[in-house]
Parts: sequence; structure tokens; C-alpha cells
Amino acid sequence: MAAGLLAAGVARGMTTDGTMITNVATSTYSTTSGMGFTVSYSVTALAWVANPCLGLQKVGLPVMQSSGNTVTYTIWVVNCSCTSSAFNVTVTDRLPDNVAYDAWRGAWNGGSGGTWTASYSPNNASPWTAGNPSAGQTSPFYLRFALNLLGPCASAMETYSVTVL
Repeated sequence: MAAGLLAAGVARGMTTDGTMITNVATSTYSTTSGMGFTVSYSVTALAWVANPCLGLQKVGLPVMQSSGNTVTYTIWVVNCSCTSSAFNVTVTDRLPDNVAYDAWRGAWNGGSGGTWTASYSPNNASPWTAGNPSAGQTSPFYLRFALNLLGPCASAMETYSVTVL
């Protein structure tokens, strides 16, 4: 534990959306003789923090399915900040066990102006292969969906299906 206390480093935190940061600068001067009076001036600058706020939801339909049939998964991304856009949003999804990838079903950008880009990997490591995989891939298998822009109070979704083994 002492080693952790001795190793200094930079600490970072995220400032909450809607926080007002106040910066005050002060200057002081006096006469050349050092006698007399001292005058101070202060100025204030304000900055309003506007961070995107992302929510993620995934559903599979139907919620009960038998072997050999299809389940369709839909992943929604929501920017819950109504003041700031989110850029380069990436969603990585591992295929569930006991299923085989069937097909990409579509994407919706929610009018956010963004574009979805799909890629996949058998081991969740680089290099990721661009595009949608061929049918029949089984777990472990990873899908990655990247959205270059998600506007304020906007949502988007990506949908794919699997076959239950």
C-alpha cells in the first residue's frame, strides 16, 4: 500500500454536464518606491461544461426461442445530454454462447447525422475486419459498431440476428 502512496501521478475526473467553471485572474501593482498605495484588479471568466451522456440498451426478441430458430438483437445508444453531441461512439458486443451469427438486419441513426460503421473480430483484438461477418460465426465472436456522431438528445440503433444452436 505504501508503494501506491509514493507513486505520484495525474488524477483525472469528469466534470458533470451543466457545471459552471469560474476562473478568476488578479493583478496587483504598486508605486516604484514601494510606498503609497497598492491597487488590485480582478477579472472573471465563466465556462459552461457540456458533456455527452450515453445510455445503452440491448434487447433480444423473441425472449424465448428453441434450437434452430432466430433471435434478433437490437442495441440502442442514447445521448441523454440535450446540449452536447457525442463523437466516435463505439459499441462492442460479444455474441452469446450457443448461437451462430445469422445476418445484419439494419441500422438507424435516429436523425443524428451520424453514420454507422460495422466491423468484427474473433478475439476482441486488432485488427478488426470492416463490414459484417458471414453467417455461421459462433462464440467467442465480437461485433463492433461505431457511430461517428450522435447529436444532442438523439438515439441510434443497430440490429442483427443469430440462430440458436
